[in-house]
Amino acid sequence: MAVSTTLTAPSAQPVSSNSPQITATELDASCRWPLLALFGSAVLWLFLGVVLGFINTMKFHVPGFLAECPCFTYGRVHAAQSSALLYGFGLQASLGIGLWLLCRLGKAKLVGAVTILIGTLFWNAAVTLGVCCILGGEASGYDNLQMPGYMGPVLLWSYLMIAVCGILTYHRREERESYPSQWFVIAGLFWFAWIFSVASMVLFCPPTARGVVQASVAWWYSHNLTNIVLGFSGLASIFYFIPKILGRPLHSSYLAGLAFWTLALFGSWGGIPMGAPMPSWIPAMAALGTIFTIIPLIAVAINFCHTTCGQLKSLDKDVTLQFSYIALLFWFISSAQQIVSAFPAVGALTTFTWFTVAQKNLFLFGFFTMASFGAMYYILPRLLVIEPCPKLAKANFWLMLLGVLISYLGLGVGGANQGILLMDPANKFTDVMRATMMPVRVSSLGDLMIIGGILCFLLNFFGMFARRCCACCKAKKEACK
Repeated sequence: MAVSTTLTAPSAQPVSSNSPQITATELDASCRWPLLALFGSAVLWLFLGVVLGFINTMKFHVPGFLAECPCFTYGRVHAAQSSALLYGFGLQASLGIGLWLLCRLGKAKLVGAVTILIGTLFWNAAVTLGVCCILGGEASGYDNLQMPGYMGPVLLWSYLMIAVCGILTYHRREERESYPSQWFVIAGLFWFAWIFSVASMVLFCPPTARGVVQASVAWWYSHNLTNIVLGFSGLASIFYFIPKILGRPLHSSYLAGLAFWTLALFGSWGGIPMGAPMPSWIPAMAALGTIFTIIPLIAVAINFCHTTCGQLKSLDKDVTLQFSYIALLFWFISSAQQIVSAFPAVGALTTFTWFTVAQKNLFLFGFFTMASFGAMYYILPRLLVIEPCPKLAKANFWLMLLGVLISYLGLGVGGANQGILLMDPANKFTDVMRATMMPVRVSSLGDLMIIGGILCFLLNFFGMFARRCCACCKAKKEACK
């Protein structure tokens, strides 16, 4: 994978004739250290998150595993795992990729690199303290917002320090016409600040919400964090890298706009399961919004079918292309499964089973993580001017792909069977749980492969960084001579 030294915009984005020529080297130099800090800490949190997840999975097979330590009970480890994956990995990876896309597409140097570094430092300190508090028994109890409420102001201000720099970078862009990836990035920056501040005030600031409002806000926040904030980040990466590497323009910016606005409008409604203890119109509206997300799903499918038409044989052309293709495919599958589950007949069968866990894991690991890996395999060589190890990259791809598929199929099939058994009142709950143990064991094999794939990326990332440091030291020694 050759590292380009000049800046080229996607062919779907016209280049202004009077814009000054700026090299990609200058842009990459402006955002090198902030992005390396974001990516490095994100990958470390990802590895910690999947290890915590595997510890939780082991408790299904060996209930006495780490039972003598209260910090590693199932509830605490599960809450710590979701916080590490979403706040430690997900948001930092999305911020790093988004900042690079804003610089590259806007032909603007990153604004406030030092401010971003300080924000990243405070963000990681807050997440670390929050995860430690969760393991110590101070979890809030809200899904995907498990860190104690007093960590909210630190997290919000740390995030704003980074996000505002990204918005200023977009404002100072030389290329005035916006590309679809920029829409997703800017919307994601505003979206998280909005949902996190609202959820924190309603759930943690006195007088706190109670009853239906409390449950509705918690589900609303959790759904928007994953499906919109992380979803926008993954789609921003895919919309840029697939046309870029193929050397073809995006088929239609109008279809991209349709997908963006309909996903923002309808995608934020869902998240409330059927049968939730609240007025029936609330779950019904959530289900309706989820069903309407078939519009952006079809729009994205048509757009990329025409964009990649006749180019599927080039799947092995580039490691970023491989990860982006598979991430897009998993996004289609995960979104389609979520839409199908929104129908009452299906939702009654699959809600609160392994089937929904399979969908969430496919979205997080199959779509977002794969898209992030693909983006980082493209960005990191341009930041470090060092190529990744191709063998580790290949092992990373195949271990992640097989691990996600095995885990998804195991939990998906097991969850469907679990729902069928639970619908029969003659079946005891303990018998149903025993019947689903084999699919859980199969999914554990997939989890091990995912850990192996993430470890390959971790070795590749820090190996590139170490080789870059060695090259810099060698160059300085030669200059001194």
